[in-house]
Amino acid sequence: MKNQDIFEQFDAILSSKDPQKAYEFYQLDFSGCTEDEVIQMEMKLFDETWHTLHDELANGFQIKRNPAVVQLLCKTVLDGKIPELEYKPISRKCTWALADIGTEEALECLKAIAQSKDEVLAEYAQKRIRLWEDELDRKGQMIRASRVPFGKRIRIEPYYSYLDRIPKTGKRIIGFQTDDEMVVYQAYKPSIAEYAVEKQTLGGLGFSFKRMSWIKPNFLWMMFRSGWAEKINQERVLAIWVKKKAFEQILNQAILTTFDEEIYGMREIWQRQLSVKRVRVQWDPDHDPQGNKLERKAIQLGLAGEALHFFANEAIQYVEDITPFVKKQSLYVKRNELDKLWVPVESESDYTINFH
Repeated sequence: MKNQDIFEQFDAILSSKDPQKAYEFYQLDFSGCTEDEVIQMEMKLFDETWHTLHDELANGFQIKRNPAVVQLLCKTVLDGKIPELEYKPISRKCTWALADIGTEEALECLKAIAQSKDEVLAEYAQKRIRLWEDELDRKGQMIRASRVPFGKRIRIEPYYSYLDRIPKTGKRIIGFQTDDEMVVYQAYKPSIAEYAVEKQTLGGLGFSFKRMSWIKPNFLWMMFRSGWAEKINQERVLAIWVKKKAFEQILNQAILTTFDEEIYGMREIWQRQLSVKRVRVQWDPDHDPQGNKLERKAIQLGLAGEALHFFANEAIQYVEDITPFVKKQSLYVKRNELDKLWVPVESESDYTINFH
């Protein structure tokens, strides 16, 4: 019913043809809508000529980088039906959005605009084409972030594309990686999460360095553990960029949470190491978005004492609250629309754990 109310309010805005009423669009509560539903409403509004929100909408298209808007942006620029100033600021933002969307379709649209007889439009498109390779780190869909440079932000892909790439079996360390960092996830109550984002480290009231803290490199494993950020005291999901060398150092201090005779030989040796080591390795069944167990095993690392201080003070590069992304994607899971679900572009790491 809530979603239906939003659609009815949006239809009322569209049918009004009132430039002032158009501003009510940004007062609507989209929290119960999927990203696809919101983008469809934005596209319908953008295609109208009677309001003055085109600049704001084009800016939003650039930020979201959703490929669904490519043809609309191309048509808008080439048709020239939206009133704008002589230097065509709205068309310029459309070319920026096409460049940041970064698909082959978007590039073909820029090439079409570059052939325009309108020199202003042609130059905007030609510039984006000239800079295409230099701006690769800006292109494609990614989780929005305010604390992380463009080239390090978490890129996302359709869930079924993810399934095609990721190994189906075995014990795997899978996560989103940059050249220098591995992203791990933790879920906390709001007060701890807010401190972590503000200070770019762990700590503050409610967080204890005397307790073991668990980190998970795999996004869907974190979603299973936190219930898509709906479990008590796990309402906020943090993505934490960790130096790869530091992550490797943490792994090399690890001990399994359960005895393995092939690795430790004698239970007494394992128990002795367990009492002194401050990093725990636990392999658990990975889960699909709806919580079903998979044959593949996912890793989580428990950090305590010196290891936790090292993680907080030396390993962490960036901390970002990705809860808004989690909430939007959880709607697709609840609706069983996994064909619309997007997840981080993860890959298997080549780390080896040397248990001593």
